[in-house]
Amino acid sequence: MNNRPVIVLTGGPGGGKTTLINELAGDPAWAGRFAALPEAISWVGGLGISSSEKLFQRVMVQMQLALEDDLIRALSMQDQRFLLCHRGSLDPLAYWLDRGWLEEEFFEFTGTTRQEHYQRYTGIIHLVTAADGAQHAYHRWPDAHRPETTEQAIRLDRLLQQVWSGHLRYFRIGNEDCDWLTKAQKAREVLTELSTE
Repeated sequence: MNNRPVIVLTGGPGGGKTTLINELAGDPAWAGRFAALPEAISWVGGLGISSSEKLFQRVMVQMQLALEDDLIRALSMQDQRFLLCHRGSLDPLAYWLDRGWLEEEFFEFTGTTRQEHYQRYTGIIHLVTAADGAQHAYHRWPDAHRPETTEQAIRLDRLLQQVWSGHLRYFRIGNEDCDWLTKAQKAREVLTELSTE
């Protein structure tokens, strides 16, 4: 039985997920408190499966589940780190919906239920894309490794909100009236709350 907190960072492109993880990793106050799991898509680049195929999203779900489970098994019971996931196992549903495919078909095709996904996680922290409310900070290719226009980024962000907002511990952190330092501080406060429950 795993009682280790498992927390998801989600949100549209350019929301600050990678930046927050990197900042926490370099902060002595957070050293040894968490293990960060990279985005599953970083592991599937050479599979030869196009992201336009439904199979791609099933692979993403299964990769995410396997990576989380393997990391939890690798950490000893005595190790008190919480697991911080760059995206969660339900993020692929947002990309599925973005292609116009039916939600019910996603769960049939992946052999999962929404509740199974929700039960895996202590909490969800949604860092809203900078494209929504902080457009000056949103960068795409070639300045950043993301192809989405601001409109596409906002659409994905809203779909991710739709996918995750039913979780009992869902926290949406937007860009309204705040800079990155304030947004990151809000995320740290939620992380502290979720990781010490």
